[in-house]
Amino acid sequence: MVSEVERDMRYFALRKKHVRQYDSEFLAFTNADTGMFVLEIGCGTGIFSRYLQQKGFTNVVCLDLDERLASVLSDLDPFQVVFEDAEAYLDSISGKQTFDLIVMQDVLEHLPLEKTLSMFRAFYSALAPSGRVLIRTPNLSSPWGARLFYGGFDHVTPYSPDRVREIAALTNFQVVRMAGQKTGKRRKQIAANILHGILSRILPEHPEIWEANLVALLEKQKS
Repeated sequence: MVSEVERDMRYFALRKKHVRQYDSEFLAFTNADTGMFVLEIGCGTGIFSRYLQQKGFTNVVCLDLDERLASVLSDLDPFQVVFEDAEAYLDSISGKQTFDLIVMQDVLEHLPLEKTLSMFRAFYSALAPSGRVLIRTPNLSSPWGARLFYGGFDHVTPYSPDRVREIAALTNFQVVRMAGQKTGKRRKQIAANILHGILSRILPEHPEIWEANLVALLEKQKS
């Protein structure tokens, strides 16, 4: 019996809008280059993985828990696709290899706080000395982010810019860059920026980042 996932592969194809999005919030945001060894945690149906593939990355591990995605991810050659818990996988490769960049998009909000802290401590050992972590998660300090977070029953841990900084500090990381995720057409982005600017001027309290999702880049704390 063919699964629903297998029936509609077109839904998981990399499209121009994805390329524009990742050019901005990944490639430009991290200054990543194709020689980097990248670990993507929670690769899902592989849209971001296919972006890396298109850009010429070759040393990539795509990690997910759902083995039912195997057929959907079968086109990711030469990437390594692994179906395993992130901490278990990192423990299995401990001392054997390190990554230049770990990417987690739309994952943290699904995890209990203690699991996140434990995982970030594992990241510290799994990263090269100059390695970094890129995360994207709903921004609960924004009214638009609250709508996004509470739109799913499987979202269990809320984040704000300050909470991300706290997670970093508790696990010997530091935030080197943080911004809101820009979505939609350019015209709508400009309108949103104007609206957010007006609200920031007239409200006594306002979020640091207005966008529904926040994107943050973390690195190991300097000793």
